[in-house]
Amino acid sequence: MKLHHSFCLAIACCVATASSALNPSKEYKVKPEKYGMNYKEEKVPTKDGASLNAWFFETAKKTTNWMVISGSGDGNMADDIELAGQFLSAGWNVALYDYRGYGASSDFAIDPDTYIYPQFINDLNAMLDYLRKSRAITKFDLFGKNIGAGLSLGVGSNRTETRKIIADGPWTGLEPMKKKIKDKKGKEVIIPFGYDKTYEPMYACDKSRPNIKGVLVIVTPQDDLIKPEDTKTLRCATQTYIVANSPSNAENFSTDKNVYFEKVSKFLNQ
Repeated sequence: MKLHHSFCLAIACCVATASSALNPSKEYKVKPEKYGMNYKEEKVPTKDGASLNAWFFETAKKTTNWMVISGSGDGNMADDIELAGQFLSAGWNVALYDYRGYGASSDFAIDPDTYIYPQFINDLNAMLDYLRKSRAITKFDLFGKNIGAGLSLGVGSNRTETRKIIADGPWTGLEPMKKKIKDKKGKEVIIPFGYDKTYEPMYACDKSRPNIKGVLVIVTPQDDLIKPEDTKTLRCATQTYIVANSPSNAENFSTDKNVYFEKVSKFLNQ
């Protein structure tokens, strides 16, 4: 699958550095209008009082297909504009959003030693609730990278409206990740109290769900933390795409964008 010609000429891909730490950016280094993309910027309220900044893109041809993209935890949603363009070209409307503490979303103190915050569960749920109400849809698809991949699996598996999930370089569970980061990087990360276990991927994705039509896991054998064998606990996965030449999961998309999105598009259209 190829981007529109004008988009290909304009866009420059910035790949997030593989990291075991949250690394938010409040400033958008670029916005969609830079590439001639039509979108709406809207504020999405969460049930616990935060406000999320979100960009909504709709295809020229009317469709009820919606893809909600959850970021890696490094940077902000501006890093995923190219992915949004790919999904638009494939015929999906796209919703990008920033977690609290990222981009123009509500201020929220992010400790770089903390692996993930339970509030991010609220953020994704708020996006899905808002999308349902504001666009009058009953089904959606989810895509996530790294932190966002695990969130998409955890939240998506607990929602009856989820159709398909694409998880690129997903974490599997909090304790396994804490141990891996300690063993591989020599770093102690904080696992937050209050993270609902039913939203950890290895528990949420422990079996197939009748409402979910497919789960695609994307992973490379070269990644320091998450390799193909680590994703075996994700029993809801229906397909695994192994990006053999990618040096890390952070670079799965950029390694060969055309092949990557051919796999993704085929999965979505099955």
